[in-house]
Amino acid sequence: MLLRFVHIVPTFRLLVPYLWGAVFISNHLKLAFSLLLFGAWGLILFRYIEDRMATSWTGRWMPGISIICLWLGLGAFSAGYEHQKSLFPSEENQHIFALVKMETIPVEKPKSRQVQVSVVSSFDHAWRGKHLQLYLARDEKSKSLEMGDRLLVCIKPQKLESPPDPKVFDYAAWLQNKGICATAYVPSNAWKIQTRASSLNLRTSAERMRMVLLSRFNRAGISGDEFSLVSALTLGSVHLLTSETKQQFSVSGVSHILSVSGLHVAVVYAILEFLLSFCNRFERIRIFKQILIMFLLWCYAFMTGLSPSVVRSALMFSLLAFGGCLHRKTQTINTVLFSAFVLLLWKPSLLFDLGFELSYCAVISIVVVHARLIGLWKPSSKVTNYLWKMTCLSAVAQLGTAPLTIYHFHQFPNYFLLNNLVAVPASGLIIYLAFAFLFLSDIPYLGTFLTSCLNGSLHWFQWFVKTASELPYALTQDIEIQKIEVLMLYALMGAFFVWLLLKKRKWIFAVFFFILFLQFTSISHYFMVQ
Repeated sequence: MLLRFVHIVPTFRLLVPYLWGAVFISNHLKLAFSLLLFGAWGLILFRYIEDRMATSWTGRWMPGISIICLWLGLGAFSAGYEHQKSLFPSEENQHIFALVKMETIPVEKPKSRQVQVSVVSSFDHAWRGKHLQLYLARDEKSKSLEMGDRLLVCIKPQKLESPPDPKVFDYAAWLQNKGICATAYVPSNAWKIQTRASSLNLRTSAERMRMVLLSRFNRAGISGDEFSLVSALTLGSVHLLTSETKQQFSVSGVSHILSVSGLHVAVVYAILEFLLSFCNRFERIRIFKQILIMFLLWCYAFMTGLSPSVVRSALMFSLLAFGGCLHRKTQTINTVLFSAFVLLLWKPSLLFDLGFELSYCAVISIVVVHARLIGLWKPSSKVTNYLWKMTCLSAVAQLGTAPLTIYHFHQFPNYFLLNNLVAVPASGLIIYLAFAFLFLSDIPYLGTFLTSCLNGSLHWFQWFVKTASELPYALTQDIEIQKIEVLMLYALMGAFFVWLLLKKRKWIFAVFFFILFLQFTSISHYFMVQ
């Protein structure tokens, strides 16, 4: 079964050794260097003695072992280098004078503006290339800042400290996994602008375009919670949401809707396919259509800030469009894993990013399990069939991310299944209305009608989420599990679905084994705590 999976999904062969090296060997760079040398030398040696072998099967193991060693070493080196950038470089309580570049847009806080920066140069060379999270004093001076600006700052970086209570979300570890090594507060008199963002910078241009699109919602009279919600759903401006709104979505189990991800990119892809469907009549124009769709998908990804979930989705749909150009059907799971592989080659620290992990766990669960699960029952009624498919989709996505969310946030939404039956189609309707509004709002009467529909849908959706979060027993809190239990939960779910969906009866023994192992680790941890 495993050999068949590896044959169908070739990306799995490269992804596994790369991940293994990034996780387990990144702190042993000498071993990583030895693996790289061994892999390269093995390939050279095989190429030299290949013609001198008695049969082609004599040394068939050599290139495979060599390539595995190469990817193990490459994963270890890439992750080790990223990890070094996130380490605090010098002693605490020291002021540094540095030139920094703003990597994100300023996020409004009660008394400051939060922004992530990279150190371009500094008198203390140990800080060069490091990433910091700064809190600029909230005043008129910092109001005009935008992504890409370069600032001269005098700051005293603070080392990231994890909370003593393990049940509290570890914000310091979350920042460090994003490559940030320190935070600092910057008073108004401790910084000044050196240069403004270049108009040729793609991310800066994309951010300006996003602000133009957001202003269209404002001019139409959409404001308050409705404005922040439509900004998050369509253009990825999650920073505009209040903490209360985020908490309501989290408690109701539909917080995944707030982050622009596969659902939103799929809607954009469907809209583009519909608008360009007239191109299917001619072969040459059809290829041009797929290329145009890929280009527009990446334009949308740039406008949403190039978050990992959007990049993953845009890359996956681009590969599907590219396969359409070549008239080839690809395995969806292979496409998903290949997109993950490309992103991890670009930035290995994404492997430890919670958003990246949740995004891929949800997508892989849906791709592997959803189609087989809905095949267990085929209702005759179209309404019942739709509800069954939505129930399976919500259950599979939530279960795929449940171990990680419980481990990090120590809570679980009890009504997620019922809430997603309403929230997922409602959010899709809002996205369609929002895109129709952005392109058609200038047409008399039609623009007014779309504005009313969009505003009403946003208001109703906000009310639904708020009501769902206030239901009794909506949230189970103070759940504590260990890392080994997270792995065992995923292994348990995998064994259970293999037994249920593929009718592999022997896997029921694996299910019982993982249940007993979970019981053993829970009891052991309880006595250790006592």
